[in-house]
Parts: sequence; C-alpha cells; structure tokens
Amino acid sequence: MATVIFKTTTACNASCIYCDGRRPDAAPHARMTLELLEVFFSRIDEFLKERPDETMEIIWHGGEPLTLGPEYFEHALRLQQKHCASTADRINHSMQSNLTLFRREFLAPLKALGIDSFGSSYEIIDDLRGLGPGRDSTAYNRRFLDAICDLKEEGVNWGVIYVVTKPALSRAVEIFHHLANLCPWGTFSFNSLLLYGNDLSHLKISPAEYADFLGAIFPEWWSRRDEFSQVQPFASLVGTYLGETNVLSCCDSGQCARSHFGVLPDGSISQCGRSSDWNLLNYGSILDRSFSQVFADPQRDVLLERNTVLPEGECKDCHLWKICHGGCPLDAWSGSGSFLHKSEWCEAKKRFLEKYVEPVVHCAAPVADAPASVAPVAETNTVAAATLISTVADDSELTWIHPYGGLGDSLMISGVLKQVSERHPGKKFNLVDRSKYRVFLEGHPAIQNIGHPPPGARLLRTDYWNDDSFQVKHERAYQVLARRFGLETPVEESLYVPWELQEDPVLANAVPWKRFNVLVAHSSESPRKQMPMKTWEALVAMLRQEEVLPVQATRLHDRYIKGAYSLLGLTTPRQLISMMKRFDAVITSDNLVMHVAHLCGVPAVVVWGPTSHLTYGYPEQIHLQVEPKCEYPGGCLGPSHPGLYLLDCPHGAEHCMNTIEADAIYAAVMNILNKTPAAALTGLLRVAEE
Repeated sequence: MATVIFKTTTACNASCIYCDGRRPDAAPHARMTLELLEVFFSRIDEFLKERPDETMEIIWHGGEPLTLGPEYFEHALRLQQKHCASTADRINHSMQSNLTLFRREFLAPLKALGIDSFGSSYEIIDDLRGLGPGRDSTAYNRRFLDAICDLKEEGVNWGVIYVVTKPALSRAVEIFHHLANLCPWGTFSFNSLLLYGNDLSHLKISPAEYADFLGAIFPEWWSRRDEFSQVQPFASLVGTYLGETNVLSCCDSGQCARSHFGVLPDGSISQCGRSSDWNLLNYGSILDRSFSQVFADPQRDVLLERNTVLPEGECKDCHLWKICHGGCPLDAWSGSGSFLHKSEWCEAKKRFLEKYVEPVVHCAAPVADAPASVAPVAETNTVAAATLISTVADDSELTWIHPYGGLGDSLMISGVLKQVSERHPGKKFNLVDRSKYRVFLEGHPAIQNIGHPPPGARLLRTDYWNDDSFQVKHERAYQVLARRFGLETPVEESLYVPWELQEDPVLANAVPWKRFNVLVAHSSESPRKQMPMKTWEALVAMLRQEEVLPVQATRLHDRYIKGAYSLLGLTTPRQLISMMKRFDAVITSDNLVMHVAHLCGVPAVVVWGPTSHLTYGYPEQIHLQVEPKCEYPGGCLGPSHPGLYLLDCPHGAEHCMNTIEADAIYAAVMNILNKTPAAALTGLLRVAEE
C-alpha cells in the first residue's frame, strides 16, 4: 500500500511548545488551492490505474487540517468522485488532528470521503500543548474532550499519541492509567520527543530515558495486553519480537522508500512528512511528476541501501534487526548527516527489549518446586553454598542463570563462573538469553546452553544488590555473587573472558601510538557517575602537553572529549578488551572499563562519587573518591534509590562528581606513567576524599 502524508495546510490554531511541523521557509498559513487539489486526485487515479493491485492511504495532516473547514472536504469529495470513479474503492483516508476545531458539520463530508478514524494528541502536563500564542492548555483540553464525546456519539474511531518529555519521565505509570481511562479500547501510543535544533533541553529525553519510561509501564501493559492490544510501541515491538506479528511502523520497517511520500500545500513532493518539514529528499511537484516517477526517483536508492549496508556494519549480528532495521533514516541523518547510519533511537528499542521485555516474556513461569533444603534464589538470597552446589549438580535439568545489571556485572559473573568450573569440574548452568550478556558468557566453560527456560525451570538471579549482605553489610558485589553461585567466600576477585585476548590488527594499526597511551573512558549509563565535560577536556589537554596520547573508545553516541583520539563506536567490548594491553593507564569512572582494566592488569585511575570504590573498585587501582554532601551521604546510587540511576543530579554545580579536579587525576596518571611506587600514591586518595 502506498501512503501519502498529505499536508494540505501549514495553519494551526495551537502552539505546542515542541512542534517541528513547519518548514522555516514555509508560509505560516499556506493551504493547497482547489486547482492543486484537483491535480492531486488526478495523480492518484493515474497511479492506481497503472498499478491495479495497489491501494493508497491518504493521511490528512498539517498544520491542522480542520482549519480548512467542512467546505474544503466537500470539494475534495467531489474531486475524488470526478477523477477516481473507477479507483475510489482503493483509496483510504484518515486524519491526524488536534480535534480542538472539530464540530459535527465536518462529519458528513469526512465520512463520505471515508475518514472514519482520527489520530490525535493529548497531554496531561500543563503548558506543553495549548491554543493560541499563550498556549492555553485548559482550553485545549476542554475542546479536545468535547470533540471526543461527539466522535463517540457518532461512532467514529479515534486514538491518541502521547509525546514523552522530560517532565513525564517520573509519571510513566500515572500517564498510562490516565490514557487507559481516556481510551479504554487501548488505541494510544507513546512517542519519544524528537527535537532538531530547538533549544528545549528541559524537555528533551535520551533514548535510555525513553526506554526506561516504557519499561516502567511494561509490566502494567503486559498484564493487560489482551485488553490493550493496540497500545504502541508495545504491541508492535513485543509482537514482532515474539514472532506474533510483523506490523512495524514506517520508521522501523526498512521499507519506507517503497511505501511513503509526502505532499505539501504548494504541491511539492518529498519522502515523507518529516523530510518535507526539513526540506530533504525533494522529488519535484505534483504538477510535473507522476507518483510512479516519485517512487522511481534515484534519491530513494540510499534509503534502500541501508538494508544492505547496516547489517554488514553498525547492525551486524544484532538480533533485533527484524524489529528495528536501523530505525528511521531521518533520525540517522539528523544525528550523523548521513542516511547510511542507524538511528540513535535503536538503542531505546534495544534497551527496552533487553532490560524490560526479555526477563518477563521468557521468565514468566514460576520457579519450580525444589527440595526443602534448596530455596528458590528468586525468593531467598542466602542459600547455603554447599547445599546449592551438591543439589544442583545432581539434577538432571540444569539451573538457569537469570542475569541482571550492566556489562560490568556480567564480567563479574563470568569471573565467578570460571572459579565455579575450576573448583567443580563439569559443573554447568544454562543462561537465560538476554542478548547483551552473550559477549562475556557465550562459550564459557560453565555455560551449557543459552536460550529460554521452560515452564518450571529453576532460576538463579544475579541481582546481588537485593541481597541483605550487600544492602546492610555493604559487602563487595563480587563476593555476594560468588556466594550465590555456591562458593565459600571470600574468594579472589579475578575476572575472565571465554576467548583469547587477540587484538584486531586493523584497529590497532589505525591508532597513532605514542610513548605513553592512556585510555579515557568517561561514560556511564548513569549521568550521576559522570564528571563534567570541561574536566575531561582540561585533563586531556594536560596529557597532550606531556606527549601522552589520550584515546577515547566507548559507545558511538558518547560525547566526544575535545583533543582525544576518538575510537567512539568503533570497538566492540571484545575488541576493546583485546587491545587493552596497548595502554599504559586507564582513566575512567565506575563502569565496564574499570573492570576491564583489572582483568587485563592495566593500571587505572577511577573517579567515584555516587558509588563507592570499597564496593566495586579493585585494590591495585587509584581511586579518587569524593563524599557526596547532599541528602544521600552514602551515595545516591544503590538498591535504596533505584529510580535515581538514570536521572540527572538536581544539585547542578554542587554535584559530587563536579568537585573532582583535573589536576588530581592528572597527577595520579603521571605517577603511573612515571612508575611511582604504589605506596607514594596513597596521598592522592586522601586529597580527593578531603
């Protein structure tokens, strides 16, 4: 089916704060003339006669299409009857409207055209959507609610798009319940706020924040999914992931080049509504080009090329390719200036599915009944070590490890499992398939199989932070994990990867190595673990003056540190670990790279604030620990405050990580490079703590 985003007008009676729907060079109140409207319908008839098996979906868009008035749609109906007499049964109409201008006079012409459903938008937070220059939210919502009452009485379908902004992040479940009451049949969708060039940082959200917003709602939706089978993006993402459906949005289908185009009030044609807003991928005008010529335009080739380039590049071996296809090409262009990259919002889908969906849909079955001497780990976290080992070893069915946490946690799990296999040869576990953990556990001598546990399988959870010995006694994470796997503690905290540490020669030869080379890894999923960029940039400048090469090698979308040699997005965890020995020192925070430095025996300087080096750090490393002077004196990140991990610190310049000086880090690194004895470095820790 061909779909046209039909923007007949740029006029709108609302002034939504984040609206990105008007081209800067477009007239603010433009509307398609009746002459052009006639050309449009003649082009539709021409296209459908050329393709007798094709249908066409016309989505009336804007601006606000209801500003055109009922008479405009009456005229559109007459033009369709005039030009599409033999093809009208293959034309479908729908409309995207804020509904605040709706009145019953619209119903006759709209229904005659076939518009029997509306997509709309709604907001429970004040001052984001509103009418007029003053953005009157109260009037907007009153008119919207009046309109949907009329539509219900007339038997017309409608649904709601909710745009997720920063103020909504802490109210996810509340918003879900609000929309569920508003649309009890479940036709509503949660879309992330997309800002391109707008200075609205107080509203903008990251892909991780969007994923966690959806994750907060997911258990509610999952338990009522039969009742709310049309709520998006849950229905399409989860349904496609489970193989129950293959209905994807245009952004995720990888096929928009074959299915979509957009038309503006002046008759100009573009790839879609968004590309026309941004003045990209222009295909001419309905005055001089047929729709078949539009679909054959060579500019579309680059969109189709993504389906070949991405699976061999950025999306290689991604098990979510069938769900995402690299995301929207327009998002890729916005982030990189090229259509041949994946969208940053792919990370949102991946995080949502791996962190929230996979544990539920594959582990929903209850833990099997176990002998009285072995309590299910999901319920009791302090199983006696000897009992667990002997009982599980005799079972015909292996225990399934249910992994939680980040990549650093999975590296610790790998180390613990290696010690289990050494002390109990032949001891095996199965691993619940949550894809990001494969990198450290696939091929592990203690892992028999990676997959999905059957009903009644015995699960062993790795959420050590819920253990009393971690929460109350503040025991180190590695030791808690070791005891969960039946080891007598304390144990040596050694890490392990199930592959040979062999560096990628192409990658290694691309780096202009110097006498001293330092890996700088500033990023963390939690903004509370990160120092300000100005501190990192000052540190890199100091190192470069000493003829030290600072190399930044973390995720693609991490912020670049000015002056560092960038390998951002170019290394997988395996590649980074394999080339770690190239570095003389590592500078990082509480993240995966801190664990990798310990694994590879590379000296590290680690900065700490909201978490403690006594819990996660390693004794051979230099730890610059600052004590928070806020309402969380022991650190704001931990099991007592799970909701804070992905939120910015509200204390701004007083954020504990902002108090670490570049000079202190520089001094610690230079002492490592100059091979100062470890005893001489202890003063650095005291300085940082003071």
